[in-house]
Amino acid sequence: MTRTPPVRRRSASDRLFRAAFGSTLAMAVISITLILGGMAAFVSWPATLRWAFSTPEGHEFVQQVAFSVRLSFVTSITTTFLALALGIPAAYALSRFRYPLPLVVDTLLDLPIVLPPLVAGVALLTVTRYWLGSFFDALGLQVHYTARGIVVAQLFIAAPFAVRAIKAAFDDISPRYEEVSRTLGCTPFQAFLHVSLPLARHGILAGAIMTWARAISEFGPILIFCTASEKTAVLPIRVFLYNSAGDVAGGVVTSVILIVVAAGALLTFKLLGGSRLSL
Repeated sequence: MTRTPPVRRRSASDRLFRAAFGSTLAMAVISITLILGGMAAFVSWPATLRWAFSTPEGHEFVQQVAFSVRLSFVTSITTTFLALALGIPAAYALSRFRYPLPLVVDTLLDLPIVLPPLVAGVALLTVTRYWLGSFFDALGLQVHYTARGIVVAQLFIAAPFAVRAIKAAFDDISPRYEEVSRTLGCTPFQAFLHVSLPLARHGILAGAIMTWARAISEFGPILIFCTASEKTAVLPIRVFLYNSAGDVAGGVVTSVILIVVAAGALLTFKLLGGSRLSL
């Protein structure tokens, strides 16, 4: 007859340790909840909804927010597809190839993530308006201060997220699978397309979701590169316009929409196992 081992009772130091660290975690969760909840509670939602759908000013507000939602989704989805088209081969090269100065290359690819957003906007504006301005003028194409400029600004910041997440997915796949496929007659491209890419699909999808979430919440580069106007008013810019005009309630309503979008994207990312990826 087997005897179950006695349960080890926690000592006072164990309980104190758990209480100290657990209270810190609880404090962080409560602080975030109170800050976001306090912002959302600033608006009387039933009264706001009645005003939005029963008055001319409310209808104008709904149209403005609807335009910003539509513009945000169109630009961020376009950015995500472009980031994947560039990020998948770049991430694969980072994961599989040997190249000169790997630390420098890796740092440069991550640099847009840590750059101050205003600096990123100034850099984009300087290059497209002053260095390449005559080239774009010859093509009859304006990039800055336009909706296409929003995509450029989002891509500059969000693409490194895609590269980082997808690289982590390829790093988790053993190169031996590709080596075996090569011995069976596959070309390098076929091995990538039929072996590595399907195996990395969950990581790629998780990276795409976080890239999209980063793009749709981008503000600083868009403010400098595309300015804050009605035709470039993605959701973060719309929040800025409302608050600049003293319409705190409008800024709160738009902010809540962004919070819901970000929370949904983050939850989906974690459900796909994205929490294991290094961003």
